[in-house]
Amino acid sequence: MIAIYPSVKEPAAAFNQAETDAGYDLKMLNKWQRRWVAARVGLHIFLLALKTYGSLKIAVRVFTELYHYKNHNLTLGKSSSKITRLGNKYYFHLFVPAYPSAIFDEYIKGEFNRIIPVNKKIHKLSFLFLAITKKCPLMCEHCLEWDNLNKKESLEVTDLKAILKKFQGDGIAQFHLSGGEPLTRIKDLADLLKTADRSSEFYVVTSGFNFTPVNAAILKQAGLTGAAISLDHFDEEKHNAFRGFNNAFAHAKAAIFNAQRQNLVVALNICVTRAFISWDNLLRYAEFAKAQKVVYIQILEPQAVGHYKGQDVFLTKNDLELLEKFYRTMNGDPRYKDYPIVVYHGYHQRQMGCSFGGTRGFYIDSEGYVNTCPFCHTRNFNIRDMIAEEPGFNNKVRSLTCPSAC
Repeated sequence: MIAIYPSVKEPAAAFNQAETDAGYDLKMLNKWQRRWVAARVGLHIFLLALKTYGSLKIAVRVFTELYHYKNHNLTLGKSSSKITRLGNKYYFHLFVPAYPSAIFDEYIKGEFNRIIPVNKKIHKLSFLFLAITKKCPLMCEHCLEWDNLNKKESLEVTDLKAILKKFQGDGIAQFHLSGGEPLTRIKDLADLLKTADRSSEFYVVTSGFNFTPVNAAILKQAGLTGAAISLDHFDEEKHNAFRGFNNAFAHAKAAIFNAQRQNLVVALNICVTRAFISWDNLLRYAEFAKAQKVVYIQILEPQAVGHYKGQDVFLTKNDLELLEKFYRTMNGDPRYKDYPIVVYHGYHQRQMGCSFGGTRGFYIDSEGYVNTCPFCHTRNFNIRDMIAEEPGFNNKVRSLTCPSAC
């Protein structure tokens, strides 16, 4: 077991639920609160468009198109959009920066730029997934980095810093730092966050391993925004079996509480397999997530890559329809207004196309290869070979396209 910063052999079990609840300032807004915040955000975006373009006519056009894009593609309509407040910031979607913030404003300018080009350097990419390590003590059934696990690291901390510097300079709003298990490289992870500027949000994608109270505090102080914690079943034994690690469930639950103590945004990632999917299981998972007081549930579909390579793991048409029903119900049915916001990329991809593939983001694997997304292992080029090449590098990124219908 890797322990660079203070860690524990077993997950902490002494957390105080009442203490955590009292300190974690999380609130799911009611209908009227949502409308008030939505009106404030809408006015802010319109004024930002007016300031950006210096033209009322263009500002109206851009604002209108962005409004329709949001309601038709990213939410289920203005009356059903969930909004969560954590501290003094509002959260709408895992891949949209918090409002109010300078990061939110730059993200919105990037969206403006997709409609009518802005007369200054605005990068079209919004988020980047970066695998910072090959190390991991787990043996997850669906691991997409399976072929690279526990080999010698390819990306030194200097490489990681250069990647962040490059893409922060290009205006990337969010970085999602994964692995392997990124908390096995806690010292470098903290160093990476400390040296980055505050023009981006940073999420760590973790199993919960080594996400101790001390490490959570270190990462928060270093600049971490939130944690996307993998929890693939509400049943402890089944989650542990899926992750190939006896304490996976306990580590994940401890990580949730440790993140909340630092007022970090918490998402639960679930890979919904054929063995799991049923309406009853989905509802029970939602109940579990609500009890944990997390902000998001992120649904991932199994793909035939990594440890699943060559296997028939794809969900059936009926399975996908059930997941879409769950997504619409959780985010749109008033009975579930107090439940976490559900994020389901597959739903939007089938509605409007892939958001990865160089459109809004892409994936850099643990060997430094640029891929269209975590599930399409295209290995287009190596980031270390290209990062210093301008403008050739940006042209390469813009040429990325999704090669499949995953």
